[in-house]
Amino acid sequence: MAMTERRINKRIPAKFKINYIHKGDYVISFSKDISADGMFIYTKNPPPVSDFPKLTFSIGNFQEVSVASKVIWVNNDRSQKEHGMAVQFLDASDLLKKNIIQYVNRVAVLVQEKDRSPAIQPLSYQDTKTEREKSSAEKIVL
Repeated sequence: MAMTERRINKRIPAKFKINYIHKGDYVISFSKDISADGMFIYTKNPPPVSDFPKLTFSIGNFQEVSVASKVIWVNNDRSQKEHGMAVQFLDASDLLKKNIIQYVNRVAVLVQEKDRSPAIQPLSYQDTKTEREKSSAEKIVL
């Protein structure tokens, strides 16, 4: 049975240095991909699903930003080379989300130009809002 895609926002491959604390240990790792809602982080010993690691990373104009997150999926399968966890951002500011979307769009355009593939469509900040939020949100042009 095929799994249903539950992501709201597009994600792109992106390698960022990620720091977080788990069980009292300071962990340095790297992301596999990112979207405005979360990311996948490579780690051999991920926290369990529903744990709440505080992530620190840099992206765009944000240096060493800290974001609360929730582990929503873990890959512990030792036969797989991509051990790690998918996290959802919990307290990412609107400004951080806009910055992530700008990064995603910039990379998507570069990938599209490289591959000459029209498959990747840029996002707008409006794409990340719920219908209720959309009605009250200002239009932002990237």
